[in-house]
Amino acid sequence: MLNNKPILSDKSMSPYLFQKAQKARQHTFAPDQGRYVLRDGEYSVRILSLSMKGGLVVVATLFASASFACTCIFSGAFEVFAEQHPVIVRGKVLQHGERIPNNSGYFKTMTIVVSDTLKGSFPYSTFEFYGDTGMSCLRYITLDDYPVGSEHLFILASDESLQPLMVCGESSLLINGDTVQGRVRDGGGYGTYELNLGELMERVR
Repeated sequence: MLNNKPILSDKSMSPYLFQKAQKARQHTFAPDQGRYVLRDGEYSVRILSLSMKGGLVVVATLFASASFACTCIFSGAFEVFAEQHPVIVRGKVLQHGERIPNNSGYFKTMTIVVSDTLKGSFPYSTFEFYGDTGMSCLRYITLDDYPVGSEHLFILASDESLQPLMVCGESSLLINGDTVQGRVRDGGGYGTYELNLGELMERVR
């Protein structure tokens, strides 16, 4: 029999699945920071009960897939998303971190050099973003979107030196001279736009 109800107690899980559930809790994040929290009783577990040689065999599969982790409501373009978060900085991509296996041009992290803090207080001159690796609700760090030397406006989740590159809203804009270039969801795809850099910086400060 297939039972789609979530397991509400960790005691009913095998040690292996309990460890996976604990790990899933640690690597999902809260929506108020562009991240997700997996609370007790909310992780998705399916139970398959089979009768075998007079005994009961229970097979459980914990779904911690990218499709589960990345279910979120898009919170809007840069200016709208900025209102929901405490820190905005202007910075340049210094270097990329470790590559994601089997994904050319995709990286686990990138280091940013800060040139200005537009909103809030940020005590670091450099910091590190971590992006999606296929199992979290974050934006991918790619060579196309974030080449070394490129300059951006970034919305940060906190004032810490390690930051998630958020995806549930437009969390960065590419600076190109006196303009910024953005990309937002437009129906089933994405639409691009340009804004005056100076005017936008004044509005989000």
